[in-house]
Amino acid sequence: MFASYRTRLQAAFVALALVAIAVTGYEASAGASAALEKATLDRLGQVAAATKRQVERYFHDVRNHVLALSSDESTLVAIAEFSEAWTAMGHTEAARTALLRRLFLENNPHAPSARDLLVEPAGGGRYGQVHARYHPTFHRYQNAFGFYDIFLIDTAGHVLYTVRKEADLGGRLEEAPLAGTGLSQVYQRALQLGSVEQAVMVDYEPYAISHGELAAFVAAPIWRAGAKLGVLAIQVSVDEVNRVLADDAAFEFIAGREGVPRAGSRAPGEGPLLRTAVPIDLPDVRWTLIAEEPASQAFAPVRDMQRRIAGWGILIAGVFFAAAWWLGRSVTQPVLELAAHARQLGAGDFSSHIPVRSADELGQLAGSFNRMADDLRTTTVSRDRLDEAHQKLRELTGRLIDSQEVERQRLARELHDDVTQRMASIAIEAGRLKLSPARDPAEWREGLERLQQEMARLSGDIHGLSRRLHPAVLDDLGLAAAIEGECRGFFERGGPPVDLAVDPGADSLPAETQLALYRVVQEALRNIARHAAAGEVSVTLRETAEGVALTVSDNGRGFDRTAPEWRAGLGFASMEERMRLLGGSLRVESAPGEGTRIVAELPA
Repeated sequence: MFASYRTRLQAAFVALALVAIAVTGYEASAGASAALEKATLDRLGQVAAATKRQVERYFHDVRNHVLALSSDESTLVAIAEFSEAWTAMGHTEAARTALLRRLFLENNPHAPSARDLLVEPAGGGRYGQVHARYHPTFHRYQNAFGFYDIFLIDTAGHVLYTVRKEADLGGRLEEAPLAGTGLSQVYQRALQLGSVEQAVMVDYEPYAISHGELAAFVAAPIWRAGAKLGVLAIQVSVDEVNRVLADDAAFEFIAGREGVPRAGSRAPGEGPLLRTAVPIDLPDVRWTLIAEEPASQAFAPVRDMQRRIAGWGILIAGVFFAAAWWLGRSVTQPVLELAAHARQLGAGDFSSHIPVRSADELGQLAGSFNRMADDLRTTTVSRDRLDEAHQKLRELTGRLIDSQEVERQRLARELHDDVTQRMASIAIEAGRLKLSPARDPAEWREGLERLQQEMARLSGDIHGLSRRLHPAVLDDLGLAAAIEGECRGFFERGGPPVDLAVDPGADSLPAETQLALYRVVQEALRNIARHAAAGEVSVTLRETAEGVALTVSDNGRGFDRTAPEWRAGLGFASMEERMRLLGGSLRVESAPGEGTRIVAELPA
């Protein structure tokens, strides 16, 4: 698809336009998203703080109502008279409860949701008269302040009176189904209070008597002359709190201690949300007001902006494509003409000339091409003669390398058999003299010991020189042992351990092949030690279908062979020439910071 220079030029123009639009769009979107997120969180924080104050004020008012109503003189008289009427209804609690529920629940002429409209039931006796006297007051109080229900409970736990007349009327809070409910809990806690200015509250939880709806209870003792006559309790519906939360955006709810929602204008949201939470300061409950907004809603302006950027991007890309088509055609047409004349020149037609139509770079290129064609026509050199000279140069290079190896073998043999043996003999003699008596035996021994160490180091250095000139182990033990020894020496000289893997058939290779591969390993390890600063080195010699392949790799600093300042040293030239003389190849793969990999391949 991109084989054509014109196509690549056009694609580059369009790609640059798209990249510019994408970067600009991303920066704009990111900035807008951050600004919208901050603004949304600030707004949610203000909403949450305002709603928090409203919720705290509401329950503070509820407590004040409970305290005021429980200390009102009419309430004190009412609970005393309800207690007397309750006692007069029968001899047993069960009989009293049954009668009370028959009068106000079963025989109530009003619908279940309107039972509170009954003021004095027929046959209510003393209780009916007391109810008719005080029920209108409590009923007005309940309606005026939006309470769900108001209870009068004696000190024995009997629910003597309720406004709504539900199934808890006449029940005992320590018995089913009222035992353990929020009403029972707030009653028990209210009885433990020791001050007339105190009230208690229990958190919202499902109240089975009210059809399982969430209900909170606030209660205070009813005092007379320092004694408790009973408890006044108010049931607060969650609807009242929901009305407070619904005054603002419909994204608020209250969560309790365990994180479960208590109230809210809607259920907690799903999906990505922007959320602010503030604690509600109430003495008996631990609530957190949470204000949130879906991220999809908050970031809707950003998505609109992204769509506009995408639309403009498509339009601009189209304009760039048209400009790139025109520019590519104007640039590539002369290049195609140059390519056609270059093919004619390659076919030997040195008379081919390109018309010079402009004075710009393309015109200068055409002129240079015409001058090159003229020069080639007058100074052409025979390809056969060049090939012959090249072949002679290869033969000369091969002979030079062979003679170098012969000389190295001779020097290595002399160093190993003559100089090394003599140095070893001197060391042995020095060790023997160390035991001989002298005028100062300690000084004599110390001097001879230094002499022995120096001679031993000299022997080791000469032995290493011998190995570098020509590895005797290559002739004696084969290629695998020679490479292993070179890797071991590389590690002993301070390099990292070498991961070595050599196929068993390496020792059966021809002598010149073994020598060439060994020299490649030797030179590669030397380069790694000098330049790579590598922590991992591996050497692999394996047989392939075509012959044998040697790989030396490291994780060092690497280099860029295409860099203008890079120059191949004698080591690389020597490795490449050795492979070429044996009909093989040398491939070097490297990049800055990614190590180096040398692959030498020889035919079978």
